[in-house]
Amino acid sequence: MRETMSMITSPARIPATGRHVAEPVAAGSGDPTSDLLDQIARALPRARHESHRRLEVTARLRTLAPSEIAFRQGDPIQLTLMLRGHAAVRRITADGRELVLGIITPGLLFGFSSIAESPAGVDLVAVTAADIALWPGCVVRSLVVDDAGLALDVIEGMAGFLVNLSDRFDGFIHQEARRRVLRVLADHEDLFFGRPAVLSRGHLPGLVGTSREMTRRVVRELEREGIIARVGKRGLRLMSPARFHQAIGLSSERP
Repeated sequence: MRETMSMITSPARIPATGRHVAEPVAAGSGDPTSDLLDQIARALPRARHESHRRLEVTARLRTLAPSEIAFRQGDPIQLTLMLRGHAAVRRITADGRELVLGIITPGLLFGFSSIAESPAGVDLVAVTAADIALWPGCVVRSLVVDDAGLALDVIEGMAGFLVNLSDRFDGFIHQEARRRVLRVLADHEDLFFGRPAVLSRGHLPGLVGTSREMTRRVVRELEREGIIARVGKRGLRLMSPARFHQAIGLSSERP
């Protein structure tokens, strides 16, 4: 049975496991969610301060463990603000193929279609430990009616999502495997090659939209060229930034 999200008058944390139990977030505690109002204001710069405050006091906060699913494809979507950590936006196709449409990083706000009470077209899966704030669509809808600035934020957010989604599907359909792997590695360079890395080789097939074997072939090819190296069972290391960016440029010039 799906659990509905009720209105509350102060932020509450939802633990990663077990039944949702509200707990207050202490001010000045060092918790990444303690400056929730500032994060809301940065994510919705045109909205009125009154709307920011309303969102602050009606937020439901949730902590996710790595690989935990915040919501599933087909569930009622909620407006979601990533406060800490990283999550993947994942869609399972009719034939069972997994596509990762994007990586949500701290500060990103998504799920604007919640104002229409639309079902989620994707899963939201934590890549790392993460904190998120959520709002049911009825809260956002009531605020949009009276706040033109918030309405503009919503429109721009939805437009940006549609453009990015179109670009992603264009890449899935029209680009050959090497180009797609290079594009994904370039788009998420800090997340794959940072120390510590956030994304691993295991995330590549979903982001690239190819089979695991096809992705492995491209990775081995790039490794033979001295561009990247496999590290352990899941990691990647950037061996030559110059060759990497040269390969991206050459790939972009291909028809």
